Amino acid sequence: MMHVLREEKGYTLVTVLLIFAVAAIITVSLVSASVSTFKTVKVSETGTQDKLNAEMVADEATALIEKQVDSINSTIANGTVMPSQLISMLQAAITSIQQQKNGKCSIAYKTLKDGTAPDGIVLGKVTITVPIGKSGKTLTKVMTLSTVSDVFQYTAVTPSNMYLYGSPYIIGDVNIGGDLYVSNYGKYVDGYTKYIRTYFPAINGTLTVKGRYFEADQHPARTFDSWKPFGPESFSRYFSVAPVVKNRQLTVDKINVGDMITAKALGWPENIKINSNYSYNTDKYGNAFGYDVTPSQVGSQPIKGNLYVGNDLTVWANKSLIVNGDLYVKDDLTVKGNLTVKGKIYVGGGANLNGVLSTGENQYIYIAGSATLSEVSALNLNGVMYVNGSLTSSGDVNTNGSIYVRGDADVENFSNSSGTLILLCDGNIQLANNNLYKDRPKVIDAYLYSNRDLFIYGIGSNLKINGGIYGNTIGLSASRGWTENGLILKFQYPQPADPAKSRLTVNFKKDMILNPPKGIPTVNKVTLKEINTSVQ
Repeated sequence: MMHVLREEKGYTLVTVLLIFAVAAIITVSLVSASVSTFKTVKVSETGTQDKLNAEMVADEATALIEKQVDSINSTIANGTVMPSQLISMLQAAITSIQQQKNGKCSIAYKTLKDGTAPDGIVLGKVTITVPIGKSGKTLTKVMTLSTVSDVFQYTAVTPSNMYLYGSPYIIGDVNIGGDLYVSNYGKYVDGYTKYIRTYFPAINGTLTVKGRYFEADQHPARTFDSWKPFGPESFSRYFSVAPVVKNRQLTVDKINVGDMITAKALGWPENIKINSNYSYNTDKYGNAFGYDVTPSQVGSQPIKGNLYVGNDLTVWANKSLIVNGDLYVKDDLTVKGNLTVKGKIYVGGGANLNGVLSTGENQYIYIAGSATLSEVSALNLNGVMYVNGSLTSSGDVNTNGSIYVRGDADVENFSNSSGTLILLCDGNIQLANNNLYKDRPKVIDAYLYSNRDLFIYGIGSNLKINGGIYGNTIGLSASRGWTENGLILKFQYPQPADPAKSRLTVNFKKDMILNPPKGIPTVNKVTLKEINTSVQ
């Protein structure tokens, strides 16, 4: 009996020892895990704090640069500053700031354009590099300092009112000098003005509105005279993607498009007399003269000097004409083939353009009448065009250049894939019937500027504008998802919730400043623009 009791006591002791051993192992494991977790949390907290510290250093350096830019602009406003002087001022400012922030970050400056080209652009790139603690990583902020007009620094700008009908999608910064009106109805024209209910607009970026906010959560045709005010506290209701409100001064300079066209105006030379009795001929200087001229008359050899056409010039499809001097056309110009002019081009009447039209380096085209860019084929434009009349475009334009228009611009079935087109009008701009009833958006690399009304449709159209927009008033109208054309338009229902399904997107194109199109307007001041911030 006693032997049995001793065995039981032995088992009990072993069991207790095992329990203590297991408990000890668990305790050690928990302590080890806790220490490991603590270290991980501390490392994470340290990394986050280091990144925040690096961002603060970059922001401080940016603020110092902004202060120096304000000082430079004050100097420019008080007198003439040559491009070389401006570049020296920018370099000295960056060097001074680098010395102030020595040890905390490095600041590099590189001149990309020195102002010696005819466009006069001064463009510099500033790179701020900040180490992130002892991680071996760096935060890099890239900015530009340029004399390009500050209107091109934002996605959408108006000194007056903006009307967003339905669900247009804006990505980037928006500046509004008047009031902002929003509705969840997109409007379109199909015999007469009609409406489709969709989502409210989306703005993925910052928003500045000097006036007030108004909404129409009913049919706009019934509520146009009774828009109801709302405030930022209601953004989640009246924006499908709510912007971040940013208080800033709307100091964007208006571009005098008409004055710039006048400054570039050309005319028919008074000493040149051509009538219908003159056959095509050349003089000893290599200049050529004719009345109605075609490439067949000229032949395959380039014209050595200028070409003077007393009536119309037509370059048919699959034909080429090369002029090594200037081209003067007294009446109308039609280009369906390939026209290359090493000098300037003057057209006294109207122009019907597609095919390939090239000017010499730093030259331009002046059209005294109106211009039509037809849909037969794309117009490949190498240069800057000034149109004293109106512009009608129903085809693609491939260029990294600018078109100035004194009148209105009516644009359909349009895109640009060779850079960024700057379209500037003193009149109205309307984009309609572009990429009709297609499910995939058509990309337009362009900045559209109007000193009157700018209106873009995205109902039947499906567009993504990489660039930006400016209008004395701006109207955007869009739905989401697919649209089908039949006896009546049919729309996807329910409309997709994803704002990226909008049939009209305007997305700021940052690299336009690093690679400005030919003829982009400049101003007598320096503008600072952040291009990119990254961690590597």
